[in-house]
Amino acid sequence: MVAGRPYHMDPEINHGINDLITSYGFVLVTEDSVAYLEDKAPRHVLNQWTYHARMYNAARYACTQPDMEVIQLVSFGCGIDAITGDEMRAILESGGKLYTQLKIDDISNLGAVRIRIRSLMAAIEARKTQS
Repeated sequence: MVAGRPYHMDPEINHGINDLITSYGFVLVTEDSVAYLEDKAPRHVLNQWTYHARMYNAARYACTQPDMEVIQLVSFGCGIDAITGDEMRAILESGGKLYTQLKIDDISNLGAVRIRIRSLMAAIEARKTQS
């Protein structure tokens, strides 16, 4: 699942990350397509925005799915994205999931993104062999 702000799906902003993810054989869904499947839950942060509530619900949903991982797209390494990233990480790790964050404003090509996705794939495989 890819979680991000609505404008992150714009190809001029995300540099084709969605196509890269699917090229590795992943099925890509966005957080807004699953967030409604979870009820709201108390958070460790003040949660006053719909977008963030949707991401937190989607992360909790991902924790219930054995074949789902989360990649969060962020545009800023500080401010509200830092808070949501910390909360997403906490939700996912408490549910036994991996957390992958891609700062898409820091890239001009997809080389670093490829490395992060391959690292995620390796971590998924390593977790499978440890089970």
